[in-house]
Amino acid sequence: MSEKVQNALVWVKDIFDSQKVQYQIVGGLAATIHGGSREVADIDLYIRKADANKILPQVKSYISKPLTHYVEGSWDLEYFQLIYKGQKIEIGLSPGTRIRATGKGNWVELKTDFSQSVVGTYQGVEVPTIPVAELISYKRVLGREVDLIDIEELAGRLTSKNT
Repeated sequence: MSEKVQNALVWVKDIFDSQKVQYQIVGGLAATIHGGSREVADIDLYIRKADANKILPQVKSYISKPLTHYVEGSWDLEYFQLIYKGQKIEIGLSPGTRIRATGKGNWVELKTDFSQSVVGTYQGVEVPTIPVAELISYKRVLGREVDLIDIEELAGRLTSKNT
């Protein structure tokens, strides 16, 4: 567990809460929240496209990648990146994200349903988090090495939650 991640999470959560912006934690941090063991590299999350202008003035001095449309590796999305006290935070806009399926190369729409978020906790910080089944589903599509690690660790938790 990382104090740097925790501090950045508290900071960004306070901004979202003050601006009444819904968000959803995804990626490696969500995997950790759901019981995965990998070290968290960055904080990945989504907000509604319509809320971006509420956030940008609050975070402008921390922007390391400006808000625009990017096609990078397995991702096709609009997002911006922040660096807060050395911690990378990537904020994607929903709807409109697509991910490339491993091996096949076809693009799959990644839908963020904020109403289905579950309360997750990282070092005492409660945040709306992608449900574990949805997380596993999109990580299966991506199929990168880190995704396969997360799937292996989380699949057992999903099974035990359903029993």
